[in-house]
Amino acid sequence: MLNKIFLFTALVISINAHSISNIEDSRPGLPNEGWSGHVELGFDGKTGNKTEEHYSAASKLISRHGDNIYLGIFDRQYGTTNGVTDDDDSFVHGRWTHLLNTKWAVEGFVQWEENVFDNLKSRSLIGSNIRHIIAEGDKVFSLTLGLGGFIEREVLDLDTYEKESKLWRINSFAVYKHRINDQVGISATLYYQPQTTDFSDYRGYMTSALAVKLTETLDLKLQYDINLDSQPAKNLDASPEIDNSKINTSYKTSLVYRF
Repeated sequence: MLNKIFLFTALVISINAHSISNIEDSRPGLPNEGWSGHVELGFDGKTGNKTEEHYSAASKLISRHGDNIYLGIFDRQYGTTNGVTDDDDSFVHGRWTHLLNTKWAVEGFVQWEENVFDNLKSRSLIGSNIRHIIAEGDKVFSLTLGLGGFIEREVLDLDTYEKESKLWRINSFAVYKHRINDQVGISATLYYQPQTTDFSDYRGYMTSALAVKLTETLDLKLQYDINLDSQPAKNLDASPEIDNSKINTSYKTSLVYRF
């Protein structure tokens, strides 16, 4: 009974900041046959001179059947300060990966996201990649490179008007995972996504994570993200002016229940 109480408390009391789920798992090696995944839940708040309430929910579901791996991710964040919403973003990702051999794989994916406070009303995309494991060591470490592309539809809410764009982007990435010992693992993922017709329009993402195994099903995870957008939302005619930063960072500390 005490273990169940501890598990529930650990899942509910987590500290988090703006962040989307790390699409790449932090552990080297392929997922086991069948179903697996994890769930993260978080709440933090403050009362007194300022009242804050922030909630988060994230889940990852993986299904492997032979050479085919299916992945689904959902991430939702919402928060208020003194009754005024100041955090509202959602992220959904689905992916199919087909293993060609022990080193090569092809994959297709779809994704949708929104972030009210980045003026992102919606971003939806569909694409495909090929990935290659260039170095690995028996579920101790792995280094993977990938290259592909996707078509993207983005709608920005710029207060006085909406801006819609449809374009193709290159998707290039590198993923490093390292299991330091039976309890500790680290990972780093880097994405570079330029527009195919204008390389001055690009996005970059860097995610690093540290996972510490607490029990057979419970991990402590520390995650740090850097997001780069060369052409962020901007409308100087709006009131107040919209002039978003090109670089945004976020951190997240959470307890993860694996199944």
